This record gives sequence, C-alpha cells and structure tokens, in this order.
Amino acid sequence: MMKPQQPGAERAHPNRSTGPRSAAGKARSSMNALKTGIYANSLIIPGEDPAHLATLTEEYFQRYHPTLPAERDQVDILVRSTWTLRRLAVADAQVWTYEMGHAIHLDPNAPLGHTFRICDRTLTRLQRLVNSTQRNYRDALHELERLQTLPLDLEPPPAPEISSESPVLNPEPPPAESPQPPETKPLSPSPQFVPSTSTPPRPAPQKAGQNPLPFHIPGSRCPFDPIEPLKWKRCPVCFPKDCYADAPK
Repeated sequence: MMKPQQPGAERAHPNRSTGPRSAAGKARSSMNALKTGIYANSLIIPGEDPAHLATLTEEYFQRYHPTLPAERDQVDILVRSTWTLRRLAVADAQVWTYEMGHAIHLDPNAPLGHTFRICDRTLTRLQRLVNSTQRNYRDALHELERLQTLPLDLEPPPAPEISSESPVLNPEPPPAESPQPPETKPLSPSPQFVPSTSTPPRPAPQKAGQNPLPFHIPGSRCPFDPIEPLKWKRCPVCFPKDCYADAPK
C-alpha cells in the first residue's frame, strides 16, 4: 500500500531533486548555508534587505574564490566591512534628517549649518566608525592578497616511517678507557753517582799475598758506585788521595 503524499511536498521538491551530486555543486551548496545562516542572523537589522547581503557575499566569493580557512576569514571581513560602511552611510543621512525634523526654530537661511551645530558630536563619532571600518577593510584585503600569492599545498605531510626494530632507549655509553700514564724516559746516570739499588762494584784486583783493601770506609753509607770499577782502587769520596788503581806508589 503506497503512503499518501503529504501536502506541500511538490513545493518542497518540485523537480524531485535530491540535491547536488558533483563536488562543485556540493561546494556551492555549502556556501548557501554560510551566506543565509551566519550573515542573515548576525548582520541584518530591521530595515535591511537580506537579499542585498546575499548578493554582496556571492560577489566577494566569486571574485576571490577562497580555498583555505584563512582566506575565507579575510573574505568574511571584507563582506562585513562593506556592509557596515553601507549601513553607516544610511545612518549619516538619517542623522541629518532626524535633527532637521526635530530642531526647534530651525534657521531657514542655513538649515545645514544649524543642524550640524546640533549634531556635530554625533557626526564626529560616526566618522570615527567609518574610518575604523575602512582600515579593517584595507588590512583584510592586503592579507587576502598576500595569502593568495603563497603556493597552495593541500596535501598533508607524509607520516614518519616507523621502524620494525624496537628503539633502544637511553643506550649505555661505551666504557671509557683509563688513561695510560705517559712513558718516562730513564734519566742518564751520573758519571760518578748511581742509585744505591744498583749492583755493588767489583773490587779492584789486588796482588797475590796482600789483603784486599776496603773500597768504602767500613761502616759508612757512601752512595758512590763506580761505572768503571777497574779505574778505581778505592772510593774517591771515602779515600780521595788513594782512589785510583794506577796511582804511583
């Protein structure tokens, strides 16, 4: 059994359309929600036509074709600034009309001067708003043009490759080698004095039938150790006058 058609369905879908199917059509459809949703609810005040704002927004988006969120933000500022400037222009005219209609005994010879004298502060404050809005417009336009000169890169950066090997956390440093002490060169021995740890000198040869003479004074600790034992008969330190082996008798 078929369900009866609800009233108003033909008006909602006159061509039995299911919405845009292509990517371009979906992009234009998404802009409709942006224009009729955000702008219609936030920028329109009583007395303004939402259709004019929708046309203005469409013109800016068709002119600059923003593709990145930063570019769309700058286009939004351009739309709001332009719409605000149009509103302030209407407000400026209405201020003059209001003051001229409510002025008491308005001077017929100088109605504009008389009215300006009454509302000069209001007009000055209104002009400050105009100047500020124009600066916002120029800054947004300059930033939008700068963003559109940059190269467009819509591809995300490649993900870093993860190695199958488990990473080693805090690897231990190799053991430090103990420094080797520098090699010391042996000191050249003195021609007369040598360390007491060296081998004792050979006694000088004595003639047969004689008792060998002592090389050092008995009981002394003389450190003299001759390098050439045949040259000395006795220690030159202990016996300086009778030390040479070939000394004349």
